[in-house]
Amino acid sequence: MATRQLMLCRRILGKKRLGITIIHRYSFHSLTASRCRQKSNALFSYTSGRWLYDEESQLRKRYVEFNVDALKHYASQATGSICVKLNKSPEGLHNKVFSLQMENGREVIARIPNPNAGNSRIVVSSEVATLEFLHNILDIPVPKVLTWSSSALQSNAVVWDDMSERQRFNLVKNVAEIEKRLVDIQLSGYGGLYHRETLVDNDSSFFEAISPGQMPGKEDDISKFVIGPTPERAFYTGEGEEPLNGRGPWKSAVEYLAAIAKREISTIQEFNNTNTDGLSSYLRPANTSVSSSLHVRLLEQFISVLPYIIPPLELLKPTLMHQDLHFDDIFVNKTDPSEISGIIDWQGTYISPIFLQARFPSIFDCDDPYPWGAVQPALPADFHTLTLEEKGLAEKSLDRLRLKKFYELASRKMNPLLVKAMDAMRNDEYPTSFIFYIVQQSALDGPIPLRELLIQVYEQWSELTYRNGETPPCPISFTEYEILQARQQAEKWGEAFSEFENLRVQILGKEGWVSHEQYEEAKRQFDNSKGELKRLRERLDQI
Repeated sequence: MATRQLMLCRRILGKKRLGITIIHRYSFHSLTASRCRQKSNALFSYTSGRWLYDEESQLRKRYVEFNVDALKHYASQATGSICVKLNKSPEGLHNKVFSLQMENGREVIARIPNPNAGNSRIVVSSEVATLEFLHNILDIPVPKVLTWSSSALQSNAVVWDDMSERQRFNLVKNVAEIEKRLVDIQLSGYGGLYHRETLVDNDSSFFEAISPGQMPGKEDDISKFVIGPTPERAFYTGEGEEPLNGRGPWKSAVEYLAAIAKREISTIQEFNNTNTDGLSSYLRPANTSVSSSLHVRLLEQFISVLPYIIPPLELLKPTLMHQDLHFDDIFVNKTDPSEISGIIDWQGTYISPIFLQARFPSIFDCDDPYPWGAVQPALPADFHTLTLEEKGLAEKSLDRLRLKKFYELASRKMNPLLVKAMDAMRNDEYPTSFIFYIVQQSALDGPIPLRELLIQVYEQWSELTYRNGETPPCPISFTEYEILQARQQAEKWGEAFSEFENLRVQILGKEGWVSHEQYEEAKRQFDNSKGELKRLRERLDQI
């Protein structure tokens, strides 16, 4: 698929700078059905669902005004034809998506980032470079870009449910092969991919993405790409344009992981200075000055031990990976649905150590108890005693597990470093299997989980550092009394958190989002449980 990318970042209306993406529409099939709820008078608002709490704030973060005539004009410039019809398409949580019908019969897709997508200049310009890099350097099928880049349109064709098991397994193998290309490339650091001229023009820090000698014959193409500030959404509040201080790029994994800890420190301090009245205030950690100061001190302790507990060098390999590969992101050939024709939604894709990127793609993941390694999934031993309905559920569970297992085995064969990273992070014996994940969301989880893992680092210091070939003095310490007190508190917190989180997920899901069709029933359940949820939140904060 030939790619022609023209850069565009215009002021369309008002004071906001908007990044626009215009691509050619896929003529092949998605793996799922479209679920768009059209509202002809709501082009600027989020209309694809509702929130059970903080809805006004959530909608404000996804409201963006733009000049509709200007959008049609840019589409016409990109295609050489007049736009005769514009429809709003299913939108993601971070973008508006529009289908533009052109007079010559072509259909193109335009996507405009919402304010919550992060710094629009960084988000859009990084996606431009990432898509061109994937297509031109790694030969990965991505959308044909007419103006700017990326896409998020879902087809009306339902393919996945009609695929045979053999076709599904072939699709798994094809995904694993694409991930292998992403892992094999030798990137020079951590951050986001950009065109060189984009960052030169904006006076941002950057360095070469890869050495030209890696891919003979593609030296000119490779020289266009650099690594600059990360577009990772966790580094941005999602409230418009932000300064890029502390957002990379980074040459070493220690610098990158320390920047994550410093980001969490800034978030904690911001929480402490923010009015959190209302429901959201008990859906996040308590903002007392005592817990905040303790939390900051723990994160500073993490930074001090970081150089000594970091995983082995091969697991630090800078890796670019799709962040949430699900059904809506994969397009397949109509005649052979196991053949991938395109993968979309690369916005916010960033480079980080492979041990943090290694995970099951969402499309093959499931919540069923999973037998890791050589153990094959099977029906339960008491299958013959189950009711007909229970047998049906067990068989569906087995289907999901077999697909997940095939991905694991295919990756072990084709992409061993990725699975090695997954293996290493599953080792329950060492706190380092958990601490890097905990730090990434520490501002939300509170100080107690991090403190417990730091205590384990202190207790296992000699063993942890010996693995890395050195045994320096531990830069942190805890008295026996501090450890006893911390573990008593952690035990109470763990019980309270489990009870609170189970109810919260049951009622609110991940972020409180529900479809329009589910909203009334979900809101009724939420209102009935709101008091209990608040009680559990307050109990958790008092520990």
